[in-house]
Amino acid sequence: MKKFIENTFYCTSIAFLILTATSCKDSKKETEKEQPNTFAGTWIAKNFIDDIIIDNGIKTINNGVTEIIVPENLKDSITFINEDLEKSKHLASFKNDTLVNHLYETKTQKAVIQDGNLILLPLDERYHSQEYVKADSSLVKKAKETNVTVLRLLINKTLSENTYSIKSSKTEIKFTEDGKVSGLSNFKDYYISINGDSADTRGITAIRFTTVDGSDKKLGIEFQKDKIELYDLVLLTKSDEKPSYRKGKLLYSLRIIKPKK
Repeated sequence: MKKFIENTFYCTSIAFLILTATSCKDSKKETEKEQPNTFAGTWIAKNFIDDIIIDNGIKTINNGVTEIIVPENLKDSITFINEDLEKSKHLASFKNDTLVNHLYETKTQKAVIQDGNLILLPLDERYHSQEYVKADSSLVKKAKETNVTVLRLLINKTLSENTYSIKSSKTEIKFTEDGKVSGLSNFKDYYISINGDSADTRGITAIRFTTVDGSDKKLGIEFQKDKIELYDLVLLTKSDEKPSYRKGKLLYSLRIIKPKK
């Protein structure tokens, strides 16, 4: 009887240890599985979303116009997309509760989640960390359907949510989220360059149109309460300098006839 009790005790103890080890292993697996899911998704700089239209244009705020894509199951890299839709892929990994972006051989940049936002920590402590918010899933879905980035979709929404007309004309002018335009001259595509984000649009927000015959036309654009104004650009710099422009003659005044809902 005594031997039976001892055997039972040993068996129970072994079973308990096995269950505990298995539980810890499963728990560790769950933690590892949850970690990538916390960061996964498309992140947009918060200061860009908060200040997307200021001073009659769309402006870069503290170089914060960046889209970060973290895969659901991170394997080896994350993608950064800037306003010009230039993609940069960097090696990345998870360490505990931190996303580590390996920019160079000797430099890494870390990101953490705080209050639901992704905080991209600065490489140099003198600078402030950048805060990113996760793009809404419906916005990500729409971006995939239109084959553009979420960043570009947000920029284009400033035009595409309204319908316009030119004075004394009944033709409706429409801009789509994926960069198409109809009803305006012979333009068929458009692309907005953010004020300050490229050398040739310093001080203004520019819009580049592609015509039906394939030529390009760059104009300045201003967003006002009930209309959009498109104006000619006057070159300020010499041919051997980086181009910079100022506002010229008003070419089109697009009145909002169907405001966003």
